[in-house]
Amino acid sequence: MISIVMPSYNSAAFIHEAVGSLISQTYPHFELLVCDDGSSDATQKIVRDLARRDGRIRLIVNQHGGVSRNCNVGLRAAKFPWIARLDADDVAAPDRLETQIKAAERYPEVICWGGRAHLINRQGRMLRGAQLGPVNEAEYRELRRSGKVIYILGPTVMYRRDDALAVGGYDPRFDGAEDIELLSRLACRGSLRTLPDVLTLYRIHGQSVTAHRSAQQRHLFSFIEARNHAWQSGGDLELEQYLAELAARPAFERLRDSIAGRGSQYYRNTSIHFAERRLISALGTGALAALLQPLATSHRFGRRVLRAIIRRISSLRKSAADPIGLAAGSDGDQHTG
Repeated sequence: MISIVMPSYNSAAFIHEAVGSLISQTYPHFELLVCDDGSSDATQKIVRDLARRDGRIRLIVNQHGGVSRNCNVGLRAAKFPWIARLDADDVAAPDRLETQIKAAERYPEVICWGGRAHLINRQGRMLRGAQLGPVNEAEYRELRRSGKVIYILGPTVMYRRDDALAVGGYDPRFDGAEDIELLSRLACRGSLRTLPDVLTLYRIHGQSVTAHRSAQQRHLFSFIEARNHAWQSGGDLELEQYLAELAARPAFERLRDSIAGRGSQYYRNTSIHFAERRLISALGTGALAALLQPLATSHRFGRRVLRAIIRRISSLRKSAADPIGLAAGSDGDQHTG
């Protein structure tokens, strides 16, 4: 059985759809813990109304304290051995829980499962597919051997509750990278793996990423990798020590890092602007990203264009093979899994 932890904060625009995608799961044996971080909009009322209709839903109201503290409350309150994460603005695929629990039963040595996601915008329009993380035991072991950071898409993750509690849950110092940091500690206890199935519709929306937030996240990810290497050699590394050493670097190194960080920030904001159809803003931030990081930006853009071309060719081939839409069913309806 599965406990789903859903952190929410002023999520009234999307949370009804998020919860609805769980109520209609093909695997019904779960509880949903909506952990609200002190919302000031109608989020709590919406969840209470839904909970009155479905006894599997439980609202936990917390004082505003950040995503890690909020999720830790749900982690401790959960009753079942597996924890699935879904954010309040995302949508679970109808068979997500069934797909993951079957994988967990087949491979009991794996303590964390992720998968593919379809990125969608505020209105639910499909943007592109995404998958991160090891797809088999060999990839997991190679990532562990190399000390690289293991990235898995957060809204697709399902992990063992006892292992997460044993390593201390989410660390509030890593808000913004808390899910990846937890994975780095879970990876010391057992295998992490991702499935090829689309498990979640991952919503991209909101405001631009600030320079401070972007730099902070990059430093946290670089710390996780540095700590991995320290662990491999039998040592350890503290976050405060690492950040102090970064701040003490020569001015030229700090400037170079700042320029690279700004380039990454503008590239990420370009993706957000495109998702929200703010095309003028997207052109502006895209130009700034190319100016600050010409090689990295061109490689990223090239990969996206190539993926778009491949998807388009695949779509055309399917249309040519099925010109009258027989594969979609007699009523012509189509769906994506």
